[in-house]
Amino acid sequence: MAGIIATQIDDVLISPLERILTEVARGVAEAQRQLDLNSVATQTQLANDPLLRELGLETTWYHIPEVELEIKLSLSLRREDRMEGDRLLVRRFRMYAAPFNATYQSSFQADVAATSQLRARIVSIPPASRPGV
Repeated sequence: MAGIIATQIDDVLISPLERILTEVARGVAEAQRQLDLNSVATQTQLANDPLLRELGLETTWYHIPEVELEIKLSLSLRREDRMEGDRLLVRRFRMYAAPFNATYQSSFQADVAATSQLRARIVSIPPASRPGV
């Protein structure tokens, strides 16, 4: 039973570092998308209502210019070998990370002194200008 629990915790908490960063970035992009969809819906409503249009109301557009995050992680480096029979085809090392939280700490008796901090910034940039526009 303990092995099953450890496997489930491993599957939920421990992920390749690039997956964690990708999911954070995807969350930011989805939040921006929802803000944009809300503004488009508001603009459509304003455009279709003669009274609101006459009042000169305009849609407010919100923008997430930057997201800064800091995460405490337990990092581990794992070797991944791809074999064909007895022959090594590919050997690569991959960084895995687990958020350092109470669940992880109690499940693995992890020491807070062994944690790392990951700092990342996701910054929006304006679209590239098109020639002739």
